[in-house]
Amino acid sequence: MRPKLQTKIKHVKIRKETKIGILLLVAVAVAYAGVSYLKGIHVFAKPTIYYGVYDKINGLNASNPVVVNGYKVGQVKSIELIEGRGGQLLVTMMIYEDISLPKDSRAVLRSSDLLGSMQVQLQLGKSKVYAMSGDTLTPDIEGDLVDEVNEQIRPIKIKAESLISSVDSVIKVVEVILNAQSQNNIIESFSGINNAIASLERTAFQIDTIVREERDRVSAIFENVQSLSRVMNNNTEELENIIKNFSALSDTLAKADIASTITNANEAMEEVQTIVTKINNGEGTLGMLINDEELYRKLEKATENMDHLVEDIRVNPNRYIHFSVFGRKNKNVELTQKELQELREYVNSTEE
Repeated sequence: MRPKLQTKIKHVKIRKETKIGILLLVAVAVAYAGVSYLKGIHVFAKPTIYYGVYDKINGLNASNPVVVNGYKVGQVKSIELIEGRGGQLLVTMMIYEDISLPKDSRAVLRSSDLLGSMQVQLQLGKSKVYAMSGDTLTPDIEGDLVDEVNEQIRPIKIKAESLISSVDSVIKVVEVILNAQSQNNIIESFSGINNAIASLERTAFQIDTIVREERDRVSAIFENVQSLSRVMNNNTEELENIIKNFSALSDTLAKADIASTITNANEAMEEVQTIVTKINNGEGTLGMLINDEELYRKLEKATENMDHLVEDIRVNPNRYIHFSVFGRKNKNVELTQKELQELREYVNSTEE
């Protein structure tokens, strides 16, 4: 039996070409597995497929990582241009980890480093319904780090530009100040300041001199003020009474019908003004007496004649008054022609 078995085994020899073929297949399989592993593809694991539709991908490439809170759970499988959708892109994501994504989860494209490498960050939602393999997640794009840095630097840039503009203005002002005319003006200004300071010193010296010379008077003034203060302190009650009296007087004035009094005074003034106007217009006896010059002259002439008559009566009483102790006796006393004329003028003026 043994010799027969050995004979059969010798006939089942593997050919050299077969061995080479088997080794080649094994090498290819190992190489594929290694390359897939290096790309992050799990050859022996079945991934969960999700999709995302984006208007732009900002440099996202196949095999870029898919992360959740910074932990890699898969990678981008492929990126395809969707026909008839205005240039939109379909991103296919493979998830190898056993993770449940709520239906409202978002697939956000964002930068992973300063070099501009992109990744897909899954932001888990709060829905109670979970996404299935083949579902399309809500897409979103986050500004890359360069844009964020530029956004942060923009205020500093604006301030720097403003500062540079201010520095330019200062330099121009300095240039204006440092020219010959400006230097002369500055020198003259400092000279004026020195003169002003010297004048202030002289004024201070004069004030000090006056204070020293008038020290006694100033002391007397302060003593008088102190005396007045003591008098006021000693007569506080009298001052309070005076203040109360003024207060009572103000209350009386407040209660008085001042408005009515002023109205009556105005009415009286109007009546006086009316009377004065009538007098000026020559109305009434007083108006005629003041404004009629001829009447004034007649009265003056009559007064003068009356003075002459009274004076003649005083000098020659016998012409006008006759009396006798023993009996009455008529005597005709004749007046002169001048006296008769004056008497007639007086009588005529009195009748007028």
